[in-house]
Amino acid sequence: MPEQDQNAFGEIFSIHYRRMVMEAFYLLRDEQQAKDVVQEIFIDLWHKQTLEGITSIKAYLTQSVRNRCLNLKKSEKSREQKELGYRYALQADTAVIKVQGDEDLAVQYQQRADHLLEAIGKLPPKTARIFQLYYIEKKSRTDVAAELGVSINTVKTVLSRALQFLRKKML
Repeated sequence: MPEQDQNAFGEIFSIHYRRMVMEAFYLLRDEQQAKDVVQEIFIDLWHKQTLEGITSIKAYLTQSVRNRCLNLKKSEKSREQKELGYRYALQADTAVIKVQGDEDLAVQYQQRADHLLEAIGKLPPKTARIFQLYYIEKKSRTDVAAELGVSINTVKTVLSRALQFLRKKML
């Protein structure tokens, strides 16, 4: 990068860095994560080596911070949901092991499993298919969306509604 561009980049950094960190912190509520996000944005901007096509550097940086923070929060939420699902599966496996030694508990467990299958059977066909592909066949949301010809957001919405429905039926 030519020296003039390096100077311009340094000036952009010094003018916008603190504001960007504050905006990232507002969204993430974690100072180190906020600094990391802003650093990644400046690294990407450095690798771009041109500001061509960017009409407002302030707007570009602000939108970049917002998008990165929202993507980070979204991936963290997804990871948390997967961990929660893993914990539930582990608890279910533990319950099966404990049930094998206690006949009354085994009957209760089987009744609960039957109740869950009955509730899944009451889901609308499309919802049940998405539920089956994602939770039983362990396909990703992207794969489910591609297989059924729907958007990923549709898959997320349908899964969320299905879980709400099943929770109500299991109470």
